[in-house]
Amino acid sequence: MDPLFEEVEQTSSGTMNPVTVVFQFLASYGWFIVGGAAVTLYFLNKLRPTFDKWKQAREDAVYHKNPDLALSRMEAIQRAREQQQEALLAASARALELQKEREERKRQEAVERLQKYGNAGQRLGERDDRDYMPLSGGASTSSYRPPKKSKCGGGGCGR
Repeated sequence: MDPLFEEVEQTSSGTMNPVTVVFQFLASYGWFIVGGAAVTLYFLNKLRPTFDKWKQAREDAVYHKNPDLALSRMEAIQRAREQQQEALLAASARALELQKEREERKRQEAVERLQKYGNAGQRLGERDDRDYMPLSGGASTSSYRPPKKSKCGGGGCGR
């Protein structure tokens, strides 16, 4: 019997705890499992191009022997492309129709809001009194001049 299982039996007084068995197995053989997985993945990545070439050569041989099979495959691919194109065009038309409905609904809401509240406000620049300037202090022209900009703070460099 494996010493791993004997130790489990001694510690658990006759009953084996599966979790303890798994942890002890991983503690004893975990690095071997990780190394084996790494080597397996390395070889799979190295052998994949060779397998793909072999598979493609096998398919080409089948199509070379039977040109009708290649023709039927090309026709099936063309039909699938046409179906996808039709589905795309239908989805595009449906999306365009939904967008037009949303725009129409927005326009109707704006018209209803305008009818409900009336002309409640005016846009900036559309006042009747075009000479009104709130920052001018009541005069027709403003006497405010912005300060001169300088790279040095406090009014000048080197003075």
